[in-house]
Amino acid sequence: MKKYILAGFFFAAAFAQAVEPGRWGIAVQGGYSMPSGSLANWFKPGMSMAVGIGQQYNSHWFLQGMVEHSRFDRENLSGYAEGKLELELTHTALQFCGRYGLSRIGFFQPYMQFTAGMLHWRGVRGTVAAAPALGLPEIDEKVLQEYNWCFAAGLGLEAFFSRSLSLDAGLSYRFVVGDLYPTMQPLIELEGVSGFQTLNAGLGIRYYF
Repeated sequence: MKKYILAGFFFAAAFAQAVEPGRWGIAVQGGYSMPSGSLANWFKPGMSMAVGIGQQYNSHWFLQGMVEHSRFDRENLSGYAEGKLELELTHTALQFCGRYGLSRIGFFQPYMQFTAGMLHWRGVRGTVAAAPALGLPEIDEKVLQEYNWCFAAGLGLEAFFSRSLSLDAGLSYRFVVGDLYPTMQPLIELEGVSGFQTLNAGLGIRYYF
């Protein structure tokens, strides 16, 4: 059994050469975004999808452009407001990513990634019916949307199945410039958010050509 494991390891290691400068790569990635800071008082974790294309610039840097869409639509409220206030926040971002490869370990390539871009976000705070007996007035729906900057940094690990195909996993912290307004009526007391902070885990496939 050992010899088969070793044979599999050496077979995979045969593809462990660094990606040559000039080669292009396309990627599809799914993500799990966990709100952090004051945004965590509004939302539970949400999902994201991204596609990207880039080029191996030199022996260390892979540069790529990405389009990403994230959605948070599960509120994380408590008390009276739980289940009575619909919340939603969506991001659609055009980003530029620089990925710096660290020392390679067999067919694994660890890296650091730095990202910046422009994004359109839309936040919806739904209507809440009045409850006069509780002193709660009707709260009208509020929709906010803007174009703002976003920034992210993180670490990842790319595992090569062949010279052209790899599995890519990463963790990052992202900050989006934006503000969600508070709702301070009695029983609701939803504090505002200044800057959308998230911790993001992603898993994707990249094809080099």
